[in-house]
Amino acid sequence: MMLWLYGLTLRLVTPAVFVWLWLRGKKDRRYRSHWSERLALDTVSSTLEGCTVIHSVSVGETLAAKRLIEQFIAQFPDQKVVITCMTPTARALIEKHFGNTVNCRYWPLDTPGAAKRFVTKLKPKAVWIMETELWPQMLNRLAMKNTPVCLLNARLSERSAAGYRRFHCLMKSVWQQLALVSVQNRETARRMNVLGVPKERLFVDGNLKYDIELSQTDKLKADSWKESSEGRLVWLGSSTHPGEHEQLLAAHKAILNEEPEACLIIAPRHPEQFEAVAKLVEESSMTLARRSQCETIPSDCEVFLADSMGEMMLWGQLAPVSFIGGSLIERGGHNPLEVIAAGSNVMSGKHVFNFPQVYGELAKASAVNWVESIDDIVKTINKLQQPAVMKQQHDAAKGVLKTHQGATQRVLARALEYTLTGSGMIKTEQSPRGLIRYDSDIIEAIEDKHFTAQYWQQQKAIAGNSTGRATVWFIQQGDLGLLLRHYYRGGLVGKINKDRFLREPAEKSRAIYEFDLLLKLREKGLPVPRPVAARMEKTGVFSYKADILVEVIPGAVDVFRLLREKQLSAELWQKLGAVIKELHDAGVYHSDLNCHNLMLDDNDKAWIVDFDKCDFREEGDWKEANIQRLLRSLRKEKEKNETFYWKESRDWPELLTGYRR
Repeated sequence: MMLWLYGLTLRLVTPAVFVWLWLRGKKDRRYRSHWSERLALDTVSSTLEGCTVIHSVSVGETLAAKRLIEQFIAQFPDQKVVITCMTPTARALIEKHFGNTVNCRYWPLDTPGAAKRFVTKLKPKAVWIMETELWPQMLNRLAMKNTPVCLLNARLSERSAAGYRRFHCLMKSVWQQLALVSVQNRETARRMNVLGVPKERLFVDGNLKYDIELSQTDKLKADSWKESSEGRLVWLGSSTHPGEHEQLLAAHKAILNEEPEACLIIAPRHPEQFEAVAKLVEESSMTLARRSQCETIPSDCEVFLADSMGEMMLWGQLAPVSFIGGSLIERGGHNPLEVIAAGSNVMSGKHVFNFPQVYGELAKASAVNWVESIDDIVKTINKLQQPAVMKQQHDAAKGVLKTHQGATQRVLARALEYTLTGSGMIKTEQSPRGLIRYDSDIIEAIEDKHFTAQYWQQQKAIAGNSTGRATVWFIQQGDLGLLLRHYYRGGLVGKINKDRFLREPAEKSRAIYEFDLLLKLREKGLPVPRPVAARMEKTGVFSYKADILVEVIPGAVDVFRLLREKQLSAELWQKLGAVIKELHDAGVYHSDLNCHNLMLDDNDKAWIVDFDKCDFREEGDWKEANIQRLLRSLRKEKEKNETFYWKESRDWPELLTGYRR
């Protein structure tokens, strides 16, 4: 009910959101672009289906995630990546840095329709959300599709946690839907556990923002700029806001009385503030130069307006002292680690509640200078002109940075483990005859011949077969056991058309769809076979044939065969019921749930096989109908087979006990 009311509210306020975007566009016209993406009404290329979506709401999250995304792309170059954001500034940064290696788009408004369209069009394999950007409708839609969602580099202040608690009825299911939450610190882990994130999905992996370093490109770029600023007192106002611009300019005017050649580089947090700051400089009677018009700092420039994005590392190399904005006013401060990595010392106001751990560590190391007024700023800059003081603080800050580095590798490994296990090894090959998808970790190269029993017979690899509607072949290649299944039609249609299906997109064809479904189920930890390869082979103009190879479950025997030989214990029936419940809890409908597709291995572990025509479904009566289908299959086999050790009054209640626990 709460989700429905929330969805209704979002629908009602949507027009107001677009009015706001239009008005914001007066200062930054980019807010008036790509509106179709805001409602997921844009056309999306089918090549993006199965992508990994990485959501970094704005510039700060994008900068923090940059190295993680770079390493992910380098490790899995074949995996399609879509990076989403909410602001034009973040979009420009993503497009500038990653270019065509990723697809960049806006995260849609959290209306039911927009969330559904976004998920339907992209069909993401996994969604990674940076920090704490959670939208209930989108999370609910992804859960319906069983798409794993990770919250990475998460941080949650006590104030934000209190806000979430006020909406507990709406957010409770959201916290529980997260496959993994990788947090920056123990305080965040504790707060998120209280809100509803299970402890087993919570990990303290550190802060990605510490994993920042100067690239060779950054250093070379700074070298050409340093010549124009050499011998001058240069300081930086980083990520500044209204209310701070004025104080920094006043402080700089005072500094100019003692250091006439001094230069303030001022980099407003938001691009729409560029013109306002330029006007303030002109009104102060100081000479102004703008990054958009210069490739060096002019010698007569007193204030240099950094009206660009993504160059803070450059400005940090030019300025030995940096004021970090959002801290003289109650905005909570911004990330100081970027300028520290660039070699600059940090000056900040006291309002740093967005980064309590970072500033706490810097304060312990005496590596941050606290200021509260214009006079404090002037005194601090004068103090930091002493080489010994500057070096001591810089070394201390670099020590803090180094101590906390290494989060990127931990977070990436964790995200891959919980959302994309094995999928990076999945390859797709297209040919005029169709499409093959395979796990290159098992089979390095695949050809059409691998889907024929004749080929495996020539290799003397056939270990056996099983007959039913059609023959299933068991293949043994060294230690690897495989099962080869060709797809046949059933019923009356099958008597006329044995194995041809009406042509449809390859992703929806029988074998490819089952292959992808098995991957998703295994990523969720469900006991199903590992898919090895699948083929859609075009036949004629309008039809296709299909085949699949899956890994044989070692020592597993189907329940039908077991019941022909012996009675199953109550414990085993309960295990079978529990595994069906696990499948249903994940929203998986098994179209042919019967005693032939339930298995027990040598260790009495229960498995479910044969996922042809199965899919994910929303809550409904289908779960009970699925259970009844299994009951009918057991009754049918009992009637058909003289020896069949199943007794409904004894065994069926035990299965239901396991299912209902």
